[in-house]
Amino acid sequence: MARTLQGNCLLASPFMDDPNFFRSVVLMVQHTDEHSLGLILNRPTHFSLHKVISMICEEKCVHEGLLYCGGPVDGPLLALHDQDQVGGPVCFDGLKICTEQSELIKLFRTKGARLKLFDGLSAWGPGQLEDELETGSWLVTDIDVDEALSLEDDLWESLTRRIGFNVLSVDDKIADSPTNPEWN
Repeated sequence: MARTLQGNCLLASPFMDDPNFFRSVVLMVQHTDEHSLGLILNRPTHFSLHKVISMICEEKCVHEGLLYCGGPVDGPLLALHDQDQVGGPVCFDGLKICTEQSELIKLFRTKGARLKLFDGLSAWGPGQLEDELETGSWLVTDIDVDEALSLEDDLWESLTRRIGFNVLSVDDKIADSPTNPEWN
């Protein structure tokens, strides 16, 4: 492995044919020779945080927002957050990943915490992500904490424009395709 992608994000190429990652922004939370893990930052579900949290731990949540689909791989409920007093490993620039229920409950009660809650994750085996990068399935860029925790609807578009790729109009067929693949 030439360099770690942990703390960077992957932008799905418009040419990627996997519907699980259509126009996705994946924050890489771990990248080693053995495996890579990421979270799709721009795939909100229709489930409110209040409803999800009350179902899993009968706690009240002081946060508004939606549950996010972190990817097609089943995994534990996972929070990406910015709180020093709540546990979990740091993935980059003070952002932590939390999966332990006691720490999640602490996070749900912490006013002023910025967080995104995820069901599922994105995962790659040895060499798999590198192969996808080599074939042009992903564009790699940096991301800051505000962007990672953003609720912005057009995160993919703004990040692709920022890195200088006009991928939205590379091909007339792609430029005319709907933003949401379910609209096809």
